[in-house]
Amino acid sequence: FGDDAHGAFLQALLATGFKLPKTGAPILLSIASDPFRREFAGAAQTFSKMGFKLLGTPGTASYYKEHYGLDITEVTKPADKDDNGPGSALDAIKEGGVELVINISEGTTRRDEITAGYLVRRAAVDFGIGLITNVKCAVWLAIAMGKGMQN
Repeated sequence: FGDDAHGAFLQALLATGFKLPKTGAPILLSIASDPFRREFAGAAQTFSKMGFKLLGTPGTASYYKEHYGLDITEVTKPADKDDNGPGSALDAIKEGGVELVINISEGTTRRDEITAGYLVRRAAVDFGIGLITNVKCAVWLAIAMGKGMQN
């Protein structure tokens, strides 16, 4: 069941059919508020050090670039379901090989976040991509993967 709580957490995720990203694959981050961004910062650094390509919606990307110097590619938030041109979050999911979406909402206007967040989450589900919507679960996933527990 895992060597520790993080290993057990990872095993539980995998038991549900959750797909882990392959090393070097793109991970899309969309984290709405600075408190959640701060809480996830160590995890973002872990994913970066592990060789994952980080993509982020505008606020998330600029936060991690400015505060942590992370190499993160900015993608646009979707305004509607057809907003999937090059450089958009939806295009990255549909065509860009994203293998994990971490979408933590709250902190922007409720209507905007429900719309953009819903579209990102819906695309992740539609394309069979791993989706994490809770910051604590996202941190635990990064810790477990950082320990090499996914092997």
